[in-house]
Amino acid sequence: MLVCVCSVDDSRRPRLVVADSPIQGLGVFALEAIARGTVILHVDDSRVVDEKHPLNGHDGELAIHRDFLPDGTVTLMRSPERHINHSCEPNAYIYSANRKRFLLAKRVIAAGEEIFMDYALNAVDGDEWECRCGVPACRGYHKCDFFALAPQLQREYLPYLDPWFAEVHAERIQRLLAESV
Repeated sequence: MLVCVCSVDDSRRPRLVVADSPIQGLGVFALEAIARGTVILHVDDSRVVDEKHPLNGHDGELAIHRDFLPDGTVTLMRSPERHINHSCEPNAYIYSANRKRFLLAKRVIAAGEEIFMDYALNAVDGDEWECRCGVPACRGYHKCDFFALAPQLQREYLPYLDPWFAEVHAERIQRLLAESV
């Protein structure tokens, strides 16, 4: 089932599609090859969820699609980003600059490949569930918490941490690095 075809630049050329995922529900797929470091999409944080603007249950406004920003703002994830599934071997990550968030390619993504993030990146004390991503390095159980990851994986992920996360958790990251010397 094709849900939407999405353009991420001014050319209006579709680069992403939301469709059925073999992992879970819907997923986001690349319509063309994407080079490492490429901005895949600009994350739309325009739908703030607060007392004045609560979730209404319409148009997919589900609590599971909320995103918690570092300044305490809660937003409703929009399509296509709300359909990006988790993988223990992600090919993309979020990077913030001046309150704008972008999804970047962590490695080359082939045309037709599903786009994945590791939900533990830039998260602390989040949800937990059984992981079914199916990759060889699947952790089997997922907790949305960077510091719950194995120290070796935390060190591998350091270059992909969002700047705000690295700043807020600088002491814990310094301890991680000091323990590895």
